Amino acid sequence: MSLPIPIIDFNLYARSPKDRQVLVHGIDDALRTFGFFYIKNHGIDQAKIETYFTMSKRLFSLPEHTRQAFARTRQSDGQGYLGIGQEQVRGQKCIKESFGFSDPVDEAIGSWPDEELLPGFRGFAADFNQACTGLVNELIQCLSMALGLSQDDSLNQYHTSSKHVSSLIHYPAVPSQSIHVRTPAHSDFGILTLLFQDHIGGLEIADMSSTSETASAAVEKSARFMHIDPQPGTVIVNVGYLLMRWTNGRWKNTVHRVVEPPFLLTVDKEKQETKHPTGPMAPDRYSIAFFSFPDAETIVQPLTVCCSEQEPKKWGPIHAGKYLQKKRAALYSDT
Repeated sequence: MSLPIPIIDFNLYARSPKDRQVLVHGIDDALRTFGFFYIKNHGIDQAKIETYFTMSKRLFSLPEHTRQAFARTRQSDGQGYLGIGQEQVRGQKCIKESFGFSDPVDEAIGSWPDEELLPGFRGFAADFNQACTGLVNELIQCLSMALGLSQDDSLNQYHTSSKHVSSLIHYPAVPSQSIHVRTPAHSDFGILTLLFQDHIGGLEIADMSSTSETASAAVEKSARFMHIDPQPGTVIVNVGYLLMRWTNGRWKNTVHRVVEPPFLLTVDKEKQETKHPTGPMAPDRYSIAFFSFPDAETIVQPLTVCCSEQEPKKWGPIHAGKYLQKKRAALYSDT
């Protein structure tokens, strides 16, 4: 079953104040209802996105020993390559490999493929990272408007030195039905996540109205999950835990997972979409995720505008940097 999460046109951001209010209302409603939405006309050129996917495929096509040469270490500040099974969710190994980074410019941290192996990769990654940062900043401004915050109280003030994380992800091909779940059910940690997908599906989100549970493990067992089909030309946006906590639960930190795709999607020259059976092999899947976080020293607690007698404060203060460090440490093994 597919869930019709809304497609929001970000062109409205640059139009009249009235148009921007329509945009803000749409985002607020989507995050209250689903915790997810698609965004189109987001300002990141489609050709640039396709080039990044091509570079990602080249990276994961490098020999295993070459990829391990720029593997993440305890000293690399979370940057570098992670092999299949090194990322875990509640002790379950994820059937994927990834290359992640938070600062593509800083020479002191992280390991990168040599320039001769992937010419222009690091510079392109830095440029794409900056484009995602700009989009997130505009989205956070929309969130602040939705909450009725003044310019002085805007959430953007807590995102001036943030270490956002970019992750190139590859799910290898596997025999169909041999491994149904590629990444177990989980929810994201930070503020907003941007997800760029290829045409291979597999992303599912929980219908949180179908369960009374909130913990990911319990939701996975009790909730109804629905496919989020790839939509050409869009980016998926979803809420992280810290944003849910900041808004006292106003916006949903929805549990999601990656499974074998229910079908394959092709798009012809006239942009007509056709769905095909997957066949005996669940194909390779590539995605690009951009996880946004507040500045490390930010103390996150429910905003006054999100609390009332009817909606009393649900959480106390939490130190963003320490929380994220703890969650990341639990996510990885053998690094």
